[in-house]
This record gives sequence, C-alpha cells and structure tokens, in this order.
Amino acid sequence: MTPTSKQKLSIMSLKLKVFRLSKFVLILIFFLSQNIIAQNKKPVPEKVTISGAVKNKLDEAMKRATVENLNTGQTVLTDNNGRYSIEATQGDSLAASFIGYNTFKWVFSDLITYNISLESVSGSLNEVVIVGYGKQRKISQIGAQSIVNLDDLKQPIANVGAGLAGRLAGLVAVQRTGEPGHDAADIWIRGLATLNNSRPLILVDGVERSIDNLNYDDIASLSILKDASATAVYGVRGANGVVLITTKRGKPGPPSFHFDYLESATTFTRLPKMADGITYMQMANEALTTRGDAPKFSDDYIANTKEGKDEYLYPNVNWMDKIFKNSGHNRKATLNIDGGAPSAFYYVSLGYYDEKGFIKSDPSEPYHGGIGYSRFNFTSNLTLKVTGTTTVELGLQGYYSNGNYPGVNGGINPADASQVNSIFGSVMQMPPVELPFTYPGDTTSGRNPNGDFRNPFDAAAKSGYANQYKTQLYTNIRLRQQLGMLVKGLSFTTMFAFDNYSELDINHGKRENAYIARGRNPDGSLNLQLTYAGTNSLGYDRYNGGNRRVYTESALNYDTSFGNHRVSGLLLYNQSEFVDAFAGDFTSSIPYRTRGLAGRVTYSYSDRYFVEYNFGYNGSENFAKAKRYGFFPSYGVGWVASNEKFFKPIKNVISFLKFRFSSGDVGNSDIGSYRFAYLDQVNTNANGYTLGTSRAGNNGYEISSYAVDLTWETSHKTNLGMEMTLLKAATLQVDLFKEHRTGIFLQRGTVPE
Repeated sequence: MTPTSKQKLSIMSLKLKVFRLSKFVLILIFFLSQNIIAQNKKPVPEKVTISGAVKNKLDEAMKRATVENLNTGQTVLTDNNGRYSIEATQGDSLAASFIGYNTFKWVFSDLITYNISLESVSGSLNEVVIVGYGKQRKISQIGAQSIVNLDDLKQPIANVGAGLAGRLAGLVAVQRTGEPGHDAADIWIRGLATLNNSRPLILVDGVERSIDNLNYDDIASLSILKDASATAVYGVRGANGVVLITTKRGKPGPPSFHFDYLESATTFTRLPKMADGITYMQMANEALTTRGDAPKFSDDYIANTKEGKDEYLYPNVNWMDKIFKNSGHNRKATLNIDGGAPSAFYYVSLGYYDEKGFIKSDPSEPYHGGIGYSRFNFTSNLTLKVTGTTTVELGLQGYYSNGNYPGVNGGINPADASQVNSIFGSVMQMPPVELPFTYPGDTTSGRNPNGDFRNPFDAAAKSGYANQYKTQLYTNIRLRQQLGMLVKGLSFTTMFAFDNYSELDINHGKRENAYIARGRNPDGSLNLQLTYAGTNSLGYDRYNGGNRRVYTESALNYDTSFGNHRVSGLLLYNQSEFVDAFAGDFTSSIPYRTRGLAGRVTYSYSDRYFVEYNFGYNGSENFAKAKRYGFFPSYGVGWVASNEKFFKPIKNVISFLKFRFSSGDVGNSDIGSYRFAYLDQVNTNANGYTLGTSRAGNNGYEISSYAVDLTWETSHKTNLGMEMTLLKAATLQVDLFKEHRTGIFLQRGTVPE
C-alpha cells in the first residue's frame, strides 16, 4: 500500500519539524557549554606587568639594559639593580639586550617574574672567562691564559687531549700511539721544567679529572692557565700549569634537541718503506762478504726466491701488507637535550664512539680478533633555582668503554699498549725471506725453539683475544648562595664531588705450535719440523684496577663596583683524597691527600688600570709534618691603553691594546712514584744468615733508602704579555715568560766510576 500525496506532505512536514528541533537543541547545547566553560575559566587580563632582573654570567646586575615587547614596541631600561617592569599579554614576544651581549628572547606565557642571564658575545671585552676557582671579565684578566675554539675540537676522535695539539698557544700535545683505546696524548704547558712529573693539573667542573675520555660535545669551555698569577691559587699543584674544563649546562626554555654524527676513515700517517726479499738477501750478503765472512744466502737460493719457485721453501713475504689493513674507520654520535623552566633547567647528553684498528683478523678463528674500541658517554647537569638567591647545581657524568685486542703474550693486563706495539715491532724485525706467511692447513710457521723471532701473523691474529672494560662515574653537587642582603656583592659557594673508576682486563691468550719446513718429502709434501710446542686452547688471565676520589671546597666571593672603581675578592678552602683501590703494596694503598686555602684580591679603575694579588696555601701528605704546607703568592698588574683618552685618534685601527705583567711562586708536590722520602725505607726480606745444626735461615733487615729532607718543587714565574685587536677583526697575543725551578727531586743512583 503506497502513501497518498497528503500523507507524503505530512511525513515531510514532520521531518522538517524534527530537523528544526534538533538544530535548536544543538544550538542551545553549544551556548550552554560555552557559558559553563566561561564561568569555570579563570579570567585572563588583557595586560599584565612582567618584572625581573637582568644579570650577566658573573651574576652582576646589568643596569640600563634594554627590555622590549616586540609585539607592542614598548621599551624599558633596567635600573641600577638590573630590575625591569614591562606590560605584556599572553603570547607576546619579548627581548632583552645590551651592547656586547647576545640578545635574549622569550615568549610570555604565565610567568610574571622572569629573571634573565645575558651571555656576552664571544671575543668581546664583556666576555666572561673561567679562571682559577672562579670567573672574570676578559678585560680584567691579568694572568696568561689561552682559550680553545670549541669548533676546532669537532673531529671524529676519541681523545680530547689529542685534539688540542696546535690549537692553544703554549700547549704541547704528543700522541705516542694511535692504538684505539690507548691513544691518549701527553700534555705539557710551556714545555718541561722538571725531571719529575711535568703534566698539568686538569680540572673538569672544578675537580681533578682525566681529559682522555670526555665527549667534546659536552664541553662548554676549555682554557689553559700558564703563569703564576693564574695558577698560584693552586699552590703545590700549579707549577706545571692548569687545564680548566667546564661542561655544558642547560638554558630555560622548551626542550631543544641536537643530534650530531661523524664518520671518517683512518690511515697510517707514515709507514717505513721496507726492502723486498731479494734486496734484503743481497744487502745481507754484502754486509758479510765485505767483512771477510761467508754469504748467508746462496745464488741459487736468491734465484729460486726471485722466480717464486716455492713460496714455502723460498718465502718472500711483505709483512706490512699481510698484517695491517690499508685503513680503519671510526664513527661518533651525540644526542643532547636541554631546556626547562627558569627555576629548573637541565642538560642531558648521550654519546657513542666506535673505532676499528688496522690489524687484520683471522676468519678461521672462532673469536673476534683484531683491534676495536667502543665507548658510551653520558652527561646530566641540572640547575635548580631554589629561591631568588639560592641555586643548586647537580652534575652526573661518566662513560663505559670496551676495547678488543689480540692476546699477544698472554700476560696480565694484555691490553696495555706496549704489548700490542710488540706486533708492530715483530713486523719490523722479521725479514721477508725468513718465514712463509703460513703453511698449508693454516699451520703456523716459526724458526726458533725458544719461541723468539715470532711469526707476526701468529701474534696479531692467532694469539687469542683480550678485552678491557672501563667504567668511570663523576658526581658533584654545588650550592650557590647570594648574600647581598648582608653585604652587597657577597656570595657563598660550596661543592662536594665523588668520583669512582673501575677497570677489568680479561685475557684469553694462546700460543700455537710452530713449524719450519726442511725441504719436501719424496711424495712432495712439506717436511715440517716442530720448533715451538704450544697449544690451540685459549687460556685465562685477569687484571682488576680502580680508584676513587673525594673532593670538597667552600668559598666566599665578593664583587662590587662604585663609580669607576671595581673590587673583588675570594677566600676558598678545599681538600682532596685519592685512593688506589687495587694498590700493590701498603705504601701505595695509603690515600693521597691535599688540603689548603686559596685567595684572590682584584682592583680596577675605569677599566684601564688593574691590580691583582693571588695566593695558595696548601700541602700534601707526602712530606714531613714540619714541611707539609707551603705559601705561594703572586701579583699582577694590567693596563688597557686603548681606554685612555689619548688613544682615541687611532682606535679605529687598534681597537684594543692591553699590557699585563705578573710574577710569583707556584709549587709541584708530584715528585713521581717515590712516596714518603722523609722516612727510612726498610727491606725486611733482605739476605740474612744461616744458624744452627738444622741450618735454619733468617731474613735480614736492610735500609734500602735513607730518609732525606724533602719538600715540594718551587717554580718562580715571570710573565710580560700584550694583547692587541686590529681593525676590530685580527687579534694578536704575545707573552714573554721566564721560569726558574728549584727543589727538583732526583733519586741518587749508582756512583759512577
């Protein structure tokens, strides 16, 4: 039954009414929801007043700094205390700026109190530099100091120290091996001035630490201190110069991600050119016959070798090509994140490094051969603004590394570079015609029954393997408290650090049977004679190492200015304890300790004339009680001639000219491995005597070394420096220095004939 026309109209009318009603209900629900949201939502004022303080990295107030609302164009200047107030609405972009400093920008969201720390433009006179136990403006620096350009360190290398060579005036870095995992460089500042330890003091975030395994992507600044004015505060530890490294800390703001990846190929810098087999035999014969001896190689032997008649009986091996690859490769990756709120911001980094060496492996061996090194680095630095005057800084850094090396001699601590270097030595020692590479069936060749004159391939690829595992953890916490409410410019800081290092070396070494061919049998097979009886089974050897360090310091800092005058001061106490957790004897197990005071007073007038006095008063446990502590003073003066009125006519050419002079004493308490020389050293196991019918033996007592009146080395350093900037582009820094060191400890040896 179909509906009539009237019924159709009624149905359509009903549908239209339902549609209109639904539309009305939806509109009603929408307005009601908006009304409910509007009632529950807190009203946001159109304009609010934002206030705060603008300071530099020295925590100094920046007066007459500019703060601008980029949306409205409103501009205000900070007062004498660095305070500002400006109107803004949510979403407005603001900026703070000052001449010689990088502009700081942020977007207003809900924080009506916003403190700002401006960073100086790199290379400007307002730039803040790290000095001993503190910071200074670059213009007021009197001590001799060099700062590395961190972009120069961005290389695919494992060791930061090796990357410093040629990049800092006064620093010498010598890398004695390129072996992965053991390629640390010896570093000296202004050469060698003692027969004992000449290495500089290296401080990472204020604590004595190694530079070898840092990830350079985590370094915020790296500088070296060279003269007495810069290093006197370190007292008995500053005579060899100081390397100062600070790691990166985050900045307030949204999370910022940075990923960096580098990969490179490595080759030998230079290889000695070795003689081929024919040349070697001819030259060996010439050396013998010209001295009346019989030749070592007959003409037939030389001819058969030249023709390649039998590679096993007449070998001619290029050992360099057989043992070493033409190239290796390494890769480096770093991921870091920083950001956070103004009251709590962070920097977190994870790094990975991997390197493969040049030594070939034997694919027939079931273990992983060759040389390789991998390392994971991590850094986590957190800054907490507990109050407007209190800051807490937490730092956690470390690394885990694994090195893979040939077993070589199967000794303890097999991954030591000296053992791996023996492979290169055996290649240099082995003549090309002495042994074939291998015999059929992967049989090792060898000539001497005592195992000397070893086949280089046996040492490199068939000697087993060794692994070296290292773990390092650095921890520190620092409290900074402003005391301006008591005395303007006064602040207090204290720090505690604990470092722990552990090492495990495992060696699975072996030495296989070795043979030499004495001709061929009637059936054509080689007549092999056993020259060394070994084994194909892997052995086991283990070495453990580790140490820990505890360091603490507390300091009062004062920095203020009035008119054209600026005065600052520092008084600091510190102490350190280092323990070798796996010492081999009782003397070495005794903790290494230092303790002392450091101080600094500076004065400047109108950024033209500068005076500075530094001192260190500290000592070491290694000396007698009456001579344990020493006082090391220094002074310095500076003059910025370019800030004088008479200099204005040529300032467009020479934009900056500064002269500085310093003189003072610094010490060195590290006199080598010989400890407690002020005490007699007694050997309780010396030769004794035999007594009685039972012939019982008794050990004797022997004074192996007599006590000496020993104290630290003293270095008197004088430095005259000049700094110049030409046409606001080119810079020139010249230092003339002189050092006179006394009290150098030299242990007496055998009296010459």
